[in-house]
Amino acid sequence: MHSGPSPTPRRVLAVDDDPVSLAVTAVLLEAEGCVVLQAASGTQAVDLASTNLLDCILADLRMPGLASTELARSLRKAAPRALLLAMSATPPPHLDGYDGVLKKPLSPDSLRVALGRRPPSPSNGYPEEDSKGSAILDPEIFERLRRAIDPDGLEEVFSVFINDTSERIAVMRRADPETVRREAHTVKGGASMVGALQIARAAAAIESGIDDPDDRSRKLDEMEAHTRFATIILRQRLKA
Repeated sequence: MHSGPSPTPRRVLAVDDDPVSLAVTAVLLEAEGCVVLQAASGTQAVDLASTNLLDCILADLRMPGLASTELARSLRKAAPRALLLAMSATPPPHLDGYDGVLKKPLSPDSLRVALGRRPPSPSNGYPEEDSKGSAILDPEIFERLRRAIDPDGLEEVFSVFINDTSERIAVMRRADPETVRREAHTVKGGASMVGALQIARAAAAIESGIDDPDDRSRKLDEMEAHTRFATIILRQRLKA
């Protein structure tokens, strides 16, 4: 039976196969005073949970290999006293095995609520659904990250995001449909974390399945163009 963590978790394991999402999650947790361990897979997470005393584990729901409820069962055995939270851009209405679900993109407020450091607001501290229309970069998410992360760290996060997205676009241009959907899902997650709205939308469209190769290529061209625009905007905002 899960007996619950200390009221203010300090040693936290972040689990995500997307390096951008993992980096953002780690720096947000560090800004809250947490000591953060990082795992890029469910298997690595279980290994770390078995060998470290943890107060809290945050795990992305959709990862290749060990993930979701199966990962929750393994983590419960490895770290029975840890608060176990899932992360998802589209949280399910019900999820077995976890103590709660955090909606991506994460915010400092949602983390504080989850870690028990402040009472929930009427909106539970979660960011509202996007209503920015055609914006390339969500200014609210950017400002939240700017307040939570030092300038060098923020620049590094965005550099990882741009490079990772560009590499995955190149992979998707020559990959089979299943790999394309998997890569698009990862891009969508990273883009959501940093507020790159149009990249996230293009990735979501590809993830949903585009059978025609020419249509898929055009959507990848669109994603690539949004990535170039986002790079320019990010450089301007980082210098502001």
